[in-house]
Amino acid sequence: MEIVTRLGRVAAYFDQSINDVLGRYGLARSQWDVLASLRRAGPPYELSPTELYRSLMRTSGAMTNRLHRLEHAGLIRRVPDPGDGRGMLVQLTARGRKLVDSAAAEHMANEQRMIDPLNPTERRELADHLRKLARFFEQTSPTPPQQSPARPHRRHKR
Repeated sequence: MEIVTRLGRVAAYFDQSINDVLGRYGLARSQWDVLASLRRAGPPYELSPTELYRSLMRTSGAMTNRLHRLEHAGLIRRVPDPGDGRGMLVQLTARGRKLVDSAAAEHMANEQRMIDPLNPTERRELADHLRKLARFFEQTSPTPPQQSPARPHRRHKR
């Protein structure tokens, strides 16, 4: 119980801190993940929607909605896939790349700050243990369940 509870609490602190930093750039973590993945892909900063949702471990439906919002904001565009006449690629726009590049340093410094209490050996060990847990869950469900806000338990009147 102490492990699961602490993992949940630490995850909540991490999420809050990450969203606070990214919020200063008008982004949520879910949007950042897409934009940063495209940026890491290198020029021409594009991936297929399937590559994106698999690498980010999200459902295709969740990815479609996320891509629509990012496209509407002018941060990505969908372009025809020259290798597959029926397919599309998701491409980071110049505006999207500029936004990722401006937020990246502060985001990385924030992540570093969050793990500062751990020394390098503890970081490696924690990463190894978390990798082992993730592999266990991914064997039965390669895509994690979508996070939803916790709902308070309602008592039914009798």
